[in-house]
Amino acid sequence: MMRAGVAVLLTVLITGVGPVAAADDPPHAHQRLDRVAAALAKDPLFVDPDVSGALDKAERARVRQAVQTTAKKIGTAVYVVVIPNPNDSESQGRDDAFLFALHDRSRRDGLYLMVSSHGRLESEAFQVPRDYDFSPLDKDEPGSSRPADYDRPYEGLAERIVQRLNGYAVAPSASPSTPRLYSSPDPFGEENKLTPSDPEVKGPLLTGLLLAGPPAAVLLYWAGIGVLALVRRGRPGGGRSGAGEVEKHPRAPRKPGMRWLRRTASKELGRLRDLLATAEAERGRDFAVSAYDAGQILYDDAKDDADRAIDLAGAIVLARRGRAALTRNVASPPVPCLVNPLHGDSTGRAHVPKLDGDGVLPKPCPLCGACQERERRGGLRRHHLMEIGGRPHTAVPGVWRDTAWGANGKKFLPRVMRYLGVE
Repeated sequence: MMRAGVAVLLTVLITGVGPVAAADDPPHAHQRLDRVAAALAKDPLFVDPDVSGALDKAERARVRQAVQTTAKKIGTAVYVVVIPNPNDSESQGRDDAFLFALHDRSRRDGLYLMVSSHGRLESEAFQVPRDYDFSPLDKDEPGSSRPADYDRPYEGLAERIVQRLNGYAVAPSASPSTPRLYSSPDPFGEENKLTPSDPEVKGPLLTGLLLAGPPAAVLLYWAGIGVLALVRRGRPGGGRSGAGEVEKHPRAPRKPGMRWLRRTASKELGRLRDLLATAEAERGRDFAVSAYDAGQILYDDAKDDADRAIDLAGAIVLARRGRAALTRNVASPPVPCLVNPLHGDSTGRAHVPKLDGDGVLPKPCPLCGACQERERRGGLRRHHLMEIGGRPHTAVPGVWRDTAWGANGKKFLPRVMRYLGVE
């Protein structure tokens, strides 16, 4: 057995990971966390019996040795747990939340590592004196977040764990700090509880308006004129919408190649990841986090498969909508332009009967400012649509056509998650 101070937390989750404890959770809500924390006090590597095949005897010995070596080099504890974590657990299937919750229950700082049921490796460093950054998007880099083959999620797992630990061990020294949890899950057992409606506006407001009289009416009139001017300024040509800039990419390729799609998807997901670490927008955070998770999976699954090119376009759209949710602090950011979803945010809708030969686009159709201007100058045609694999994107069957890239219905992200096999 190794000392409790040296541990690596590698959590292999069935569906995700858990949250910081809520004060009003029922007494049984964190029994599992307490059980894992107690086990880590005796052995730095905890493997739940339900996933005992994730690491064999030799691999466990190798991980323990790497834990001990890394802990000595960084001067802090390092912890590993392999455990199922369904969506109805205290963590609601969130990797980061489980790590924060386990740290909170164990009351021990250190380096925590985790792998999901899909083989995804997650890590959080609490008061670890290292400046270490890694890309969760590239499976080929040492200590990759995701397995090379999703059909064999635990293949090469020990090697990825060791590589991630080595990355921390050789990283530059830095002042110890505590990471931030983007958002906390709902209290245990209240995940599906509806939010009460806002109270109705009653007497005091109405009385105040009546007493204000004609002067207030004049002020409100001119204020309304000003607001309408600002709104018009933000429409067809781009500009602003809500609290954030409208994303405009009018020169995005109409026939994007795989190399462009992969490079752009990686860049856009990286921008969203960086913004998640700094943005204060709480209304848009849930959408942004879910968009980032789905975008990562799409990026990793698509690889260089030309048949999955449209999924890379989907990852780009999700990343951009996630940023829009944060910068505008809105729970439902604008859908993309449906002439070419790579153009960015739509800023209005128009009836374009000559555009949709497949009959799958909503009417009126969401358009970006540039496409609205093109329609006004002489009209959009079917040959303006983004093409994937030599076909207009509206002719490619699947979740993107069915949802019109989020324009049809209100359950876009759940539909994408089902398409990815994530419930």
